[in-house]
Amino acid sequence: MSDGEIADRLNQEGQLSALGKPFTGSMIQWIRYRYQIPKARLERPEELTVHQVAERFRVSPNVVYYWIERGVIQARRPNAGSSYWITLNETDEPKLRDWVRNSCKIQRTSSTPLEEGAL
Repeated sequence: MSDGEIADRLNQEGQLSALGKPFTGSMIQWIRYRYQIPKARLERPEELTVHQVAERFRVSPNVVYYWIERGVIQARRPNAGSSYWITLNETDEPKLRDWVRNSCKIQRTSSTPLEEGAL
């Protein structure tokens, strides 16, 4: 579960912090930090990170954020401030490949041509 979900669960169970306050996501984040408890991995097997998508299409991460903000690709964010998890469907691949190939504004991060078989 995310930090916020853990806080919600503890609050639903009537648990209070050591100071008698309801739990918040930031309290859980601090507890994880203090006791070196790693965050749960919240991605699904088919999901990619922003950097993985950027590498796949040889573009900067800023281009991927642009695509997310405009709804060009599907992405979810489990918590505010957490990483995006991106799911590309079979129609996204050729659409994004063409976008990169035909854009005069996108600079590729590699000099290697973006070929259909490369993805």
